[in-house]
Amino acid sequence: MGDSQPRRLEELLAREVGLILAIGVLALVQVTLLATPLGFSAPLILVLAICRTLIGVGSAFPDSGVMRGLRWALYGGLALDVFAATPLGSHALAILLASLAVAALTRRLRIEGPILPLLSILVSSLIYELVLALLLQPGPIDWESTARVALLPSMLVAIILTLPTFFMLRWFLRGQL
Repeated sequence: MGDSQPRRLEELLAREVGLILAIGVLALVQVTLLATPLGFSAPLILVLAICRTLIGVGSAFPDSGVMRGLRWALYGGLALDVFAATPLGSHALAILLASLAVAALTRRLRIEGPILPLLSILVSSLIYELVLALLLQPGPIDWESTARVALLPSMLVAIILTLPTFFMLRWFLRGQL
């Protein structure tokens, strides 16, 4: 009788540690293996966090689903900060702000087709890259070169990753919603 509560806590803790490890491995893959010849990496963690947030908004319990998406954003952002050797919290803040914006903008919408995930990735990658530019670039920012070198290529790669990631993640999480 008193045995079920500790096991439940252990299961939750094991599931959370597994999630942290899985997102950490994906962040390591993003930083090391997905770097393009142009010098930037595909924003896999951003796309995962935004897709998870969108799936959470469309779930039966949207508040808990959004919180799951925000946890993914926090874990992924911190892992990116550690593996990319950037100041701790910069990627986490950028992905969290992008996820919060997407959750706020899509709160009352029904997410079924491909248009909303694509628009959400456009908005979130814009927020993500702007926050990173403000946090990581010393001195005045040349917005034209930042848009040409970082923002537009990152948005293009994020859009390419969005639909396969969104539908695969929705299929994978269908029993947990």
